[in-house]
Amino acid sequence: MGIMLLTGGLLTAAFITDITKRKIPNMLCAAGFMVGIGFHAFISGGAGIGYALLGALLGFAPLLILYMIRAVGAGDVKLFAAIGALSGGEFVLQSLMYALIYAAVIGCLILFWRGEWKSRGGPIYTMLMGILIWKRLKPLDTYRKSAHHIRFPFMWAVMPAAATVFWQFS
Repeated sequence: MGIMLLTGGLLTAAFITDITKRKIPNMLCAAGFMVGIGFHAFISGGAGIGYALLGALLGFAPLLILYMIRAVGAGDVKLFAAIGALSGGEFVLQSLMYALIYAAVIGCLILFWRGEWKSRGGPIYTMLMGILIWKRLKPLDTYRKSAHHIRFPFMWAVMPAAATVFWQFS
């Protein structure tokens, strides 16, 4: 239970800074990563260090891909590595899965709220179908270079995602 409180504290601090400053501090992510490694090393020795490092890798790698297409910021990548080091691979991967679902819902709500669903929904649908059905990655490159992304702090999606996973784990 202690590790979940530490993870919740890390997420709360990241949420506050992301909402207020649109930045997740490196020191916060580094502290979460080091506490995760130290905690698991203390509890399980070398196996605990391996557990924390694997969790960090499983949090870092998928977010790095999202960062490369400009879907998330660098702070989100480092934060998920810290979450993985603290809570392990299963927790971080489930949190990521739910965060992507919540982010999609939030993005759709933003499009509806702004009245942009008709003008932007069609091109987004076309891009997704091109990627999923026809395996064409060129539209993804066009998206990555576009300046017209729907922008909102990813922590809007991460907090409810982590809460969902916390609820499942308890």
